[in-house]
Amino acid sequence: MIYTEHQIEQYLSRLEYKGDLSLNLSTLRSLQLAHLTHIPYENLDILSAIPLSLQAEDLFEKIILRQRGGYCFELNGLYSNLLKSLGFTVTNYLGRFIYEEGIQMRTHRVLKVEAEEGTFICDVGIRRESTRTPLLFCDGKIQSDGMNDYKLEQDPFYGWVLWLREENKSWKRIYGFTEEPQLDTDYVVPSFYCEKHPNSQFTKGHRVSIFKEDCQIGLVDHRLQVYRNAHIEEDLELTETEIDPVLAKIFGIFEYK
Repeated sequence: MIYTEHQIEQYLSRLEYKGDLSLNLSTLRSLQLAHLTHIPYENLDILSAIPLSLQAEDLFEKIILRQRGGYCFELNGLYSNLLKSLGFTVTNYLGRFIYEEGIQMRTHRVLKVEAEEGTFICDVGIRRESTRTPLLFCDGKIQSDGMNDYKLEQDPFYGWVLWLREENKSWKRIYGFTEEPQLDTDYVVPSFYCEKHPNSQFTKGHRVSIFKEDCQIGLVDHRLQVYRNAHIEEDLELTETEIDPVLAKIFGIFEYK
């Protein structure tokens, strides 16, 4: 979907973005940080048994007009449409997170974006371990977002692997992806799995997150956590009646049921 000029204005207003829109790395950096700090990652529709739509018009209505958030299939899908509407060339990929307990199915949407300075991997759809800046799409180069180090490395199975190194910690793998271009329809089945399957983490409790300049604030189940300097700095257990006020005050989510 290519947004109209008015829709672009609405989107940028949601991000409180008034910067340059040239097709370069500076624009990508500014937009990605604005996205992470203004639009929350959240699974509230899934918890309320409200079916998700990945249709471009529905994503715009939900996240931009109704001031909601979403998870990776929604957030990176929406962001892909904005970048295309601004004139960037964007390719959508499908990846899998990497955990110790075995190989996962592909449940993550990630973007490849062409800018004046080269090709970059952009992502506004990770709940916590997310780079705040686009990463140059190349093998082995260590890149910093001002808080953590990242690198992309080729892998015989995963294709490309995103690695993260936090302060005073070792490198760890976050997710892998291959370079087959995906259509919007290719995300419907993995998204449905995330919505409905009993093994899905999204059906088990709150998964809400917003980034700030120096930290990430998350609501996981009933625990409100502030993650700063590579560790959980604050951890508060909420009662059921405290959740909605927190969603409104911290995450900007006022109506979701």
